[in-house]
Amino acid sequence: MKESMRKIGKILGITLAVYVCLRWLLPLVVPFFIAFLLAKLLNPLVEKLEDKLIWKRGIWSTLLVSLLFLVLGFLVILFVGTLLGQLKTVVGNMDMYRRQAGDFFRECCCQVEVFTGIQAKDIEENVQRQLPGLMQHMKTNVVPMLMNGTISYAKSMFIWVGICFVIIISTVLILKDYRKIKSSLQNHPIGQMGLKVCRRTYEAGGAYLKAQFIIMLIITAVCVLGLYLSGNEYALLAGCGIGICDAMPFLGTGTIFVPWALVEMLQGEYMLAAIYTVIYTICSILREILEPKLLGNKLGMHPLTVIVTIYVGLGIYGLWGFALGPLSYILIREIYLTI
Repeated sequence: MKESMRKIGKILGITLAVYVCLRWLLPLVVPFFIAFLLAKLLNPLVEKLEDKLIWKRGIWSTLLVSLLFLVLGFLVILFVGTLLGQLKTVVGNMDMYRRQAGDFFRECCCQVEVFTGIQAKDIEENVQRQLPGLMQHMKTNVVPMLMNGTISYAKSMFIWVGICFVIIISTVLILKDYRKIKSSLQNHPIGQMGLKVCRRTYEAGGAYLKAQFIIMLIITAVCVLGLYLSGNEYALLAGCGIGICDAMPFLGTGTIFVPWALVEMLQGEYMLAAIYTVIYTICSILREILEPKLLGNKLGMHPLTVIVTIYVGLGIYGLWGFALGPLSYILIREIYLTI
């Protein structure tokens, strides 16, 4: 009984420490964790260049990090530019979409009249009487909320730019003295334990994040390709949005494709409805196949454990619990096995 109580107390203590660290400490140290991981990935290349060429390590570190972020920045700008171009086209065609929405609404009213006997004209008049109140609600509530959200997004953009500069500078400095930093950690007892836990957590947590990223990329590619082949001019914009929805907990591609297919079916576009249904089916099958293999096997966790940790993480950490829930479980397990 004493041994059992001791183990339970140990688990509870580790759980509390992990929760406190992930809840309040992690946001402060994430840029430096990212910098350390980038330095770890770039270090072998820096060592090879340092041995073969005469330039000092600090110069190679600065050049490689700068080149890496320039390439990433170019790709991000190209991707965002394409998305903004398609978004601009959507805004420019808003009048046409409004007319199409009106035609679709009238068709729906006619269908309701066929099934219920209620006159389509009466339905349209009732909806039109409600529109002024709805528009007033939009002006008084939704528009100010969107404006405040836009301001907060602008502030967030500046914050993210600052974080990127911190990561770049930290990566260069860590790469420059990587051997010395690693040697200091390996020679210190606490550093040894920390490195052991971080290494095992990185192997498991890195596999988890990598698996989620791979699944999201595959689902997004399938959506973009399917929409492009169907003739959708916003294939990249819509496909990326659906891929992000699929990566979000408890949403999935069906959140977009099922209503979309129903709308196309009501408009008589049976071919498009069938195409969207096929894309949704393919994405669902791919996730069902890839998720257990990529997540369960590499994490050393049963798929049910993955689902439970995600569910508990969402309840504790909010939306970030999708990643922090399994990470918390891995940290608790590794720390328990190490100390």
